[in-house]
Amino acid sequence: MDFALSRTGQFTVNKTLLNHLGVKPGDRVSVEMLPDASLRISATSKKRPLSELDGAFFDLFGVVEPLSLEQIDKAITDGCRDSAGLEGVT
Repeated sequence: MDFALSRTGQFTVNKTLLNHLGVKPGDRVSVEMLPDASLRISATSKKRPLSELDGAFFDLFGVVEPLSLEQIDKAITDGCRDSAGLEGVT
């Protein structure tokens, strides 16, 4: 694809390229400058609703039972103690 530069050095990326990247308004695109004076353009993080994350980690962890609020609270407390160097302190 060829793009014409404006007087200010800008160009408009057409819809075909955006569709190829799978990006929509609000998504982020990364441009990497390569040593041979070429560019690598890729889609970066996309804003997705939390509902789309359901099952996202299944391949890593398999089926995991949900934690109770008490278990979550204990994990947070233990993590804070560990990071503060207070392991074993209750």
